[in-house]
Amino acid sequence: MMRPNPLLSTAFAISLSLLAAGCGSKSETEVASGTYTDPATGKTADYSISSSEDGENGKVTIKTEEGEVQFGGEAKLPAGITPYPGSKMTGGFAGSSEGKQGGLASFEVKASAADVVAHYRRQIEAAGLKVKSEMNAEDTIIISAEKPDDAQTSIQITATQNGAMVEGAVTYGSGG
Repeated sequence: MMRPNPLLSTAFAISLSLLAAGCGSKSETEVASGTYTDPATGKTADYSISSSEDGENGKVTIKTEEGEVQFGGEAKLPAGITPYPGSKMTGGFAGSSEGKQGGLASFEVKASAADVVAHYRRQIEAAGLKVKSEMNAEDTIIISAEKPDDAQTSIQITATQNGAMVEGAVTYGSGG
């Protein structure tokens, strides 16, 4: 059975509580940073927490010798993928470790789920990935694609129709 990394779990819990505390800041600023040492292993993790100018958003970054993870901040899409026109990026996270990277970027837009998925499908196929599965259930469409001969390079698009709005996410990963 795989055990969660206690260093990252503790650093993550500390980061989330500090992020909540920093959300009222009125300028782009670092509200907390430091180093956490796991007493059981002696391994360390550096963390930093910042808040946006309007106090609405913040980000938490945790770095260890194995890699880095970032929660919040500006949602990032993988290279070659652009947002659906008019989309508002609503959140996300990204991480990297040992040459591998991945993340999730969520969005909302006034559009149809079918149009949003078609937009991303064109870009995915242009990037050389092949759609491996597609699911259409009630108001949600999900497509999953991967690079031929490289199952570690993959992307999934989820789009849910909610009245005139589409709420969705782009989840991606690539191997080293």
